[in-house]
Amino acid sequence: MFSYTLSDGDAAVKNGLGGVISVGKRLTDGLNLELNAFYSTMKGDSKAKAGGFSGDAKLKGFGLTALLFPLSSFPNAFGIVSVDYATGSNAPYGQPLFSANPTSVSSLDYRSTVFDLGVGYLWPITERILLRTEARYRMNSHGREFLGIHSGEQSAFYEGVFNVGVLIPLGAKAAAAPVATEAPVEVVAAAAGEADSDGDGVVDSLDKCPDTPAGTKVNAEGCALDTDGDGVPDDIDECPNTPAGAKVLANGCALKGDCRTPKAGEAIDENGCAVNKAFILKGVNFEFDSDRLTADAKEILNGVAETLKSYADLKIEVAGHTDDVGTEAYNLGLSERRANSVKTYLSSRGTDVSRLTPVGYGKTKPLVDGTTDEDRAKNRRVELNVKE
Repeated sequence: MFSYTLSDGDAAVKNGLGGVISVGKRLTDGLNLELNAFYSTMKGDSKAKAGGFSGDAKLKGFGLTALLFPLSSFPNAFGIVSVDYATGSNAPYGQPLFSANPTSVSSLDYRSTVFDLGVGYLWPITERILLRTEARYRMNSHGREFLGIHSGEQSAFYEGVFNVGVLIPLGAKAAAAPVATEAPVEVVAAAAGEADSDGDGVVDSLDKCPDTPAGTKVNAEGCALDTDGDGVPDDIDECPNTPAGAKVLANGCALKGDCRTPKAGEAIDENGCAVNKAFILKGVNFEFDSDRLTADAKEILNGVAETLKSYADLKIEVAGHTDDVGTEAYNLGLSERRANSVKTYLSSRGTDVSRLTPVGYGKTKPLVDGTTDEDRAKNRRVELNVKE
């Protein structure tokens, strides 16, 4: 990253330029750790109060940085906590430097500990490159006493630091998706004036899916495309490039080794896939203040149970959620009952119960923020969280 430092007004130097390089590892969805090194140079400010310094001061260091990602609603925003061992050279020095008639003005080299707190944001540019921007508040423990400043307990220098650069994820890319066996086609009417009721380009006499929604890409038989052949049409498939033969959920995603298309604002990995491994069981919703499964919900869970049998090595968290109506304590208990209801049903369909951990989150993790009946119905849900 390139770096711009707003120098402390008492440091007798002008604002500086520099750079940062780091290498890190994502430990969890909410924590990255990095080893970093930085460098900055600041020209002496010959007009800084009395007895200013005209040399070029330099500061360089290395240390450890933690990036914290606390907000699921803003997954690319992060907090910064950093500590570095630093060395300075040619730093202004005087006894006292800022008196009306300084007795001496010189420079010195020093060692210091540097602490940073800040915030940042990652802006995806391509699948392999993200723009990283940061604003930091820095404390350089190199003290004012070196400049003959006596300001009580505030002996360190405090600076603002702004960084901008690129973050390049390392690691193997996912294997290329298999070549699709079907492709969109246009079929000319067999006879002039032959009808095409759904307007998909396939005439009714050849259309095996005559009610295709407008704008849906179809194959030669007029049915929605299923590029990866998993049985889920592309228009509702959240993982459109699932490896051949993988057993998928109703949303078209396999529980392991798949790439889900990210929604707006979601964090992505080095392959451009959504980082979050939670799978919403669409259709497994609940009536208000109830943990009873409907007939439609049971039908969906039948398919989930069959899919789980294909991934016998995975541990699954069954996460229950509620809407925002009611107290936190009540909703927490209700969400736990919903998670247990799903666990019990999946167990009755042959799923090893030891693989399932029911957890209730109450109303703490809404899927949508609205308060309409439709929004609240979406929040009364169950998710599967893969624990590899």
